[in-house]
Amino acid sequence: MDFRFADDVEDFRSTVRAFLGDVMADASRHSDPDDLTGLDEGFEREVHRQAGARGWFGLEGDRRAVFECEIGRADAPLVDTATVLAGHAVMTFGSDELQAWLVPRMLAGDVEVCIAYTEEDAGSDLTRIECRAVPHADGGWALSGRKTLVTGAHKAHWCLTVARTGDTTGRAGLTMFLVDMHAPGVNVERRPTMNGWTLDDVIFDSAEVPRAHVLGAVGEGWRQMAAAVTGERSGAFWLGFAHHVMDLIVDHVRKGAGRHDPVVRDLVARCAVELADVDRLSRRALWAARNGDERTLAPSIVYPAMVKLAATELLQHLAQAATEIAGTAGLLWASPFDPDPPPGSAAGGRFAWEYLERVHGTISVGANELQRDAIARAGLGLPGRGT
Repeated sequence: MDFRFADDVEDFRSTVRAFLGDVMADASRHSDPDDLTGLDEGFEREVHRQAGARGWFGLEGDRRAVFECEIGRADAPLVDTATVLAGHAVMTFGSDELQAWLVPRMLAGDVEVCIAYTEEDAGSDLTRIECRAVPHADGGWALSGRKTLVTGAHKAHWCLTVARTGDTTGRAGLTMFLVDMHAPGVNVERRPTMNGWTLDDVIFDSAEVPRAHVLGAVGEGWRQMAAAVTGERSGAFWLGFAHHVMDLIVDHVRKGAGRHDPVVRDLVARCAVELADVDRLSRRALWAARNGDERTLAPSIVYPAMVKLAATELLQHLAQAATEIAGTAGLLWASPFDPDPPPGSAAGGRFAWEYLERVHGTISVGANELQRDAIARAGLGLPGRGT
């Protein structure tokens, strides 16, 4: 089966690469190790605006996948955008009023949105969410609770979140809200990760949310959240990250680190084969979403889980291989775009950064153990726990 992209899609890839080559040329001048992107907020916003002006935040299908893969490969600060994180929820469940003024700004790259689902006792198991919203007579809500492990809340204009709107437990009684990050009662606390950049806690203290900022139906938040998370899981930027690390490994070896060592060459070859496998799986997932699949796998659920699982674990394998090949030079750490990495560090300190960072992907957007459960149940028809 041929999963190659059409010629016009590959032409679009070349256009994106040329743009990224230009816009990222002096990125090291904008280094910010406290941010996941490794870049300062001003530079990130400018790149967003330039990509938005080209209409690239409204892409679908193969073109969206190519765009996401290339921005990951270029380390461009375009992965956690408003359309990636909140686009599905706002465009599918948002009121006409909300869509009329917010969606154009999202597509233009003028706003940033964070996602705040996780809580201290509700990480991979979001059925344990305790954050609550109390209704007002005018149809608005007062939101209270603490969300944890939020990416980019310190620079976001809006927050997509879920809270309990009834005396229920489990999946029932959850509602999705879009919260103004500058509203009274919204506070952010930054917490450092083991890789230097910060995650955020978002604290809602009777934060006011108007009726128009309820997304979808009250009590339907679980279903809506599941749909939004599925879209993020299938993001091709993970594949782009993998291509970038593979490029760095090959460049490192070609410069002399084990160039003629058969063990090193074998390890690089195995990495290349694994990358090609995940690349093909990603393309197959796109094909299945577009055409359907005659097999028993449910494309809308299983393929995104398979891609997320394979791509994030591939990133861990590549990071492990990179540090093994580089030896002690691979233990010298620097954040991306650091203009002054430690002398003698492999790939400018990137291999050590990758080794720490790639734990992140296997946990976020639904831990990989949960992805395996989803594949087993929906794809293979295996019984779940307690059945």
